[in-house]
Amino acid sequence: MAQAARQVVALAFKQLANVRILVGAFPQAAELYRKSLELEEVPETHLNLAIVDLRANQTDDALDQSNIVLAANPNSARAWHIKGQALMGKQDYRGAIEALKHSQELSNDVNAEYALGFSYLKAGEKASAEKVFLQMLDSYGDKAIWHIVFAGAYREAGLANDAVREFKRGIAMDNNVDHAHFFLGLTLLEQNHWARTDESMAEFREAVRQYPKDFYGNFYLGVGESQLRVTEESNRHLKTATEADPTVAEPWLYLGLNAFQQDKLSEAKIYLLKAVELSAKQETQTNFEMRRGYIALGRIYFIEGNHEQAEKYVKRAKELQAKSLAASGESISQTMMAEGGMGQAAAIMPMAKMPEQTTAPVETVTVDPTAPMDPSVLANAPLSVADQAELQKMDAQLRAILSSAMNDWGTANARQGYFTQALERFHEAQQWDNSTRGLMRNIGIAALKVGDTEEGIRGLRAALKTEPQDQLARARLAMALFTADKYDEASKNFEALGDATFSDPNLAYAWAYSLVRTRQPNKAIEALNRLSALPVSAEMLISIGDLYGVEEDYEHAVLSYRRALQLQPTIAKAHYKMGAALIRLDRPGEAIPQLQAELDITPGEPDVQFNLAYALLQTSQKEPAMALLRTVVAADPRHPQAQYELGKALLEDGRLQEAIQHLEVAAKLDPSRDYIHYQLQTAYRRNGQIEEANREAKIYREIKQQKRDKVTLPMPERKQP
Repeated sequence: MAQAARQVVALAFKQLANVRILVGAFPQAAELYRKSLELEEVPETHLNLAIVDLRANQTDDALDQSNIVLAANPNSARAWHIKGQALMGKQDYRGAIEALKHSQELSNDVNAEYALGFSYLKAGEKASAEKVFLQMLDSYGDKAIWHIVFAGAYREAGLANDAVREFKRGIAMDNNVDHAHFFLGLTLLEQNHWARTDESMAEFREAVRQYPKDFYGNFYLGVGESQLRVTEESNRHLKTATEADPTVAEPWLYLGLNAFQQDKLSEAKIYLLKAVELSAKQETQTNFEMRRGYIALGRIYFIEGNHEQAEKYVKRAKELQAKSLAASGESISQTMMAEGGMGQAAAIMPMAKMPEQTTAPVETVTVDPTAPMDPSVLANAPLSVADQAELQKMDAQLRAILSSAMNDWGTANARQGYFTQALERFHEAQQWDNSTRGLMRNIGIAALKVGDTEEGIRGLRAALKTEPQDQLARARLAMALFTADKYDEASKNFEALGDATFSDPNLAYAWAYSLVRTRQPNKAIEALNRLSALPVSAEMLISIGDLYGVEEDYEHAVLSYRRALQLQPTIAKAHYKMGAALIRLDRPGEAIPQLQAELDITPGEPDVQFNLAYALLQTSQKEPAMALLRTVVAADPRHPQAQYELGKALLEDGRLQEAIQHLEVAAKLDPSRDYIHYQLQTAYRRNGQIEEANREAKIYREIKQQKRDKVTLPMPERKQP
């Protein structure tokens, strides 16, 4: 069962990782693949993990995973392909070429073939790259899309002329290839050192015609129109860009500069402040353009008469100019004097954010693979609403499968007695889906097995919320609560079990004990009576007798102790407890033989000796009683009741000095007992110590008054008869 569950879990991890890839949650996908590999070594999983690592720019990890597969199977074309991609990510294009050639030799793949051509370009081997590209056209057909793809490779390799050529070839074959016009326009800008041309502007116009809501086409077209002072058209395209992505600073900046040029200072101020806010984290990339925004804001605040704020923005502009690697030769003052604040700087095109083919490695962060799919990530995934709903459904199904399999695995561990491992499996199951039938009960029981009472209580409480008729879970919960001293909740759960509580004497005793502790005497006695009728051990009968004693039902206590002695005549403390109960029933004569029998079993026990001495006193056997009391205080001078009884007996004999000595010790050891202070004041008064007698009398009265105001629970074994 455990092995089957393990295999199901490994497969479910892989399937769930695949779902995460579809929504772009690559770190989660990577962790899920790793968890699958911990359970089952599968080459395909290593390769899937390598691909996810590539997507997350973890090229070293991707390289490690591909090498693991190649070490076991050097003829894996896919592994060589992924290794080549990883080496490309590390800009080791020579190494990438060798890996990709191996891949192609083993199995032809269009993606590996293109990567090989691109690597040749990046390695400076243009002729080899062109040979690969020509081979691709021969194999897959001379289609427009291939020329656009090749153009992208040339552009990335810094070969603008070749890129322009290929873009134009592709467009000539199919004018509607995705975003081809935009990238051609962008390449023309780069080729002309970011100075607009009629040709680049024409390409951006066509890009916007094809994709009216696209951010990039509208932004670059809007900036070019701003430079041409076609302000209304520029504003229209820049506003479309802000609607497509309101988080980018540059469109707001150029809207502000356009408004500033038109002397719409209030409008300009709004746009420029928005740009400043958004550019706070981008200034290292856009400091030249933002420098112009700060200058314009400085002029606006100067015109408004706020010279302090104006100086702040001018100072910021100077700071950015000092940092700018692309700063023009003009000075701040020259730009301030230029018409509308635009001046020569408007000839420089901005670098708005672009989708990058390579990015810096992401920082390692803690990823929770069990976390549900992020709704915002799902909403932004390039999927239809129907596909998103299907993914959510699949995600829920896989989570349920994982939880069920983990639960089965934990159950198998528990059956073998491996409760720590079982609890770990159950907790993992809960992270995936806590609604799996029986899971929370399993958590509760496993936690109790390893001694984690609080976790056991948590699990069993949750189990009963969903299945309140689960008698086993309720019985375990009641006992756990009893163990944790949560007697009120325990007694309620025992009561909910009803007659089932008395199917197990341990349950019944725990219920009775809980009722005693929560001061429900009537229910406690009823439970004890039913428990007493069950076949129980001698030890249990002793405990039952103790509970009867707490409730001051000494008759039943005596019966319980007597039954215990019938089952086990030498059981410790049974004679003693029976004797103490008989004393409380005012039957000291019957108590004496029981207490003497206890001393035969446990000689020299001070409490037994004290109770025997008390019984002897009650039956007028004063001399042996006092001898026992002297023995007790000699062995245990801190025994307050023995000190008191001895002092009282000595007082009755008129031996005042010795009586006072013992009564004083008793008062110090147990100052809350009113009767000790009463006997001590009597001894003082008879001895002529009036001041001391009055003091003790006052203490006696105060304690009596306090006892009237507050009822205290009796202490069965030390209660003064």
